[in-house]
Amino acid sequence: MTIRSQTEIVNNINTDLADNNAGLISASDVRENMKDIAESINVIVGSGNFDSLTPFVGSNVRAKISNNQYGFFVAESGIKFPNNGNTTQYVAYPGAGGISHTGIADLNVGNPHTQYVHVAGYNKLTGNFAASDKWLNASGNVDLLSTTMNNHGIKFEYISTDREVVHVGSGLGVKGTSVKFDIDGSNFNSAKGIAQAWIKFQGTSGNIVVNSSYNVSSIQQSGAGYYVVYFSNGTFTDSNYVAVGNSNSTTGSGSPQDFDLNTVGIVTRTKDYLTFVVRNDNGEYVNARVNDLVVFGNTSGVTASSSPTIVNI
Repeated sequence: MTIRSQTEIVNNINTDLADNNAGLISASDVRENMKDIAESINVIVGSGNFDSLTPFVGSNVRAKISNNQYGFFVAESGIKFPNNGNTTQYVAYPGAGGISHTGIADLNVGNPHTQYVHVAGYNKLTGNFAASDKWLNASGNVDLLSTTMNNHGIKFEYISTDREVVHVGSGLGVKGTSVKFDIDGSNFNSAKGIAQAWIKFQGTSGNIVVNSSYNVSSIQQSGAGYYVVYFSNGTFTDSNYVAVGNSNSTTGSGSPQDFDLNTVGIVTRTKDYLTFVVRNDNGEYVNARVNDLVVFGNTSGVTASSSPTIVNI
């Protein structure tokens, strides 16, 4: 009994088991060839070297379906891939849903996930950053109930498809989060010091010309040198704003001499409008060519500042 190749077995069968007409086939011929087949079958099947068409020839080894049931290929000794001699698999692949992320090797080595913002600062944002209602601050603390970082940093609030609000945190102290400009060291932590409304206009009788304005919805002339300036809806929460007016009190504006002594009076004040009156040094109300108005105050929804200390003489 000898382990032989498939070709050798076929050749021996053709030689030893000739046509029976001559009576040349012995029991030994049959027995020896059958023993060779039994001895060689595992080697032939396991070698992958096949000389003729068999169910195993091709690029795949299959466990055929029998009685509508799938069979299994059992790899009791593991699997080794010829294109990488160091890769040997002894454990079954658990499937995409069965792999534990924490069980993957080298998770914390180098920078394997360049699509993420790395905690060590390796990567940078290259597009929009969705922050929902969380605070962005240097500590990385997003807990709105935190006793140490509550309302520190900035926060983005979505209002509608055409409006959103960027919140600058108040912090736990008096100053909270402030905006600082490195170019000159200046900073601010409130927008109250910014003018909430202003207008520059020409007061020609019957032909008012607005040169520029902000948060002014309309202006009307009620007489010579008498104007009513209406603010945009919701600009001020009350009439306790500070209004500063100026006028050249003359119809000219071509030279520094186009100026007359005058008084600008901010007479009537409501949260919605004020009156702007120009009177020259002779007590006459005049339509001046150059008129300026700037208004500071609390806008709707703004917390009023505490009153300063009063010292009486």
